[in-house]
Amino acid sequence: MNFDTSGDRSLINEDHKNTGMPFDLYPTGLLTVSKVIDTLLKSSDDTIYFKDRSSKFILNNRAHYEQFGVKSQSELAGKSDFDFYPEVFAKQSQLDEMEIMRTGVPIINKMEQGMDAAGQILTFSTSKYPLYDEKGQIIGTWGSSRDMTKLVLAEEELEKANAKLRAISLTDELTGLYNQRHFYDSLKIMIKLYTRRRIGGYTADFCVVFMDIDVFKRINDTYGHVVGDSAIRYIAGLVLAHTRSTDLAFRYGGDEYALILPDTDLAAGRELAERLRVIVSEHPLITDGLTIPITLSIGVACFNNEQEGGEFVQKADVRLYQAKRDGRNRVN
Repeated sequence: MNFDTSGDRSLINEDHKNTGMPFDLYPTGLLTVSKVIDTLLKSSDDTIYFKDRSSKFILNNRAHYEQFGVKSQSELAGKSDFDFYPEVFAKQSQLDEMEIMRTGVPIINKMEQGMDAAGQILTFSTSKYPLYDEKGQIIGTWGSSRDMTKLVLAEEELEKANAKLRAISLTDELTGLYNQRHFYDSLKIMIKLYTRRRIGGYTADFCVVFMDIDVFKRINDTYGHVVGDSAIRYIAGLVLAHTRSTDLAFRYGGDEYALILPDTDLAAGRELAERLRVIVSEHPLITDGLTIPITLSIGVACFNNEQEGGEFVQKADVRLYQAKRDGRNRVN
């Protein structure tokens, strides 16, 4: 295949005939076919390559051969993707090219991954087309690829950042438990779910548990807010360690916690609450040489066809404060 058409104005005229473009749009004496090809082969940051019917390279631009760590196009001539890429990738590329040669239908903007000479994973947006001879017969394929690696990495970093922001928006910074906002969102979903289950004829219960550290102000006043924060984190850790993976734990606010217990009736909810109460009372906080006893007052409410989360919360909250009025360190 001879691309040496330096100074051949007849080819420019032929281009003009084929495209219908006014001839005066071409810079006279500058835009020869050889100049176009030379510019593409030397200057394009996109890789450009031509292959024969056996998917072997017959012409490559500078960006393409430098991607493979070679110094000239001639070093790629006669080679194929199998000489540079993993077999799975090379085989798929060959199958794509065979289909293009069979149908004449190009593949546009296909996302592909390959590896450069240094072993770095690269992501490309690749388009491939049939390559025709002067008689209109398909003699191979040609294609171009744009390096999308930086864009893909930036998008991945953005997604990680967004995921982190979403997690922050759902969790309490001090304890790592879900926050109050997520409590109400989750409660709303649970009410809808269990209402549908009951309408469908199923026995369906779930519980909400409210827990409050007894006389927490005394801890802050006696030991300081740093120890108070340690106490809040400590109780959060005990709660997470002694609830089921399906249970949802929240820092409701201040020294108050909430649990949503799926598929749990009132008796089972109170049993779990009592177990937590005992664990906390039997395991004081030990920090900076201090041993600080902590107890919880707990209120438990079971779903009873409430339609609003606020109604459900009020029921659990009333039982929590009844436990405090009854002497603290108890479940109601």
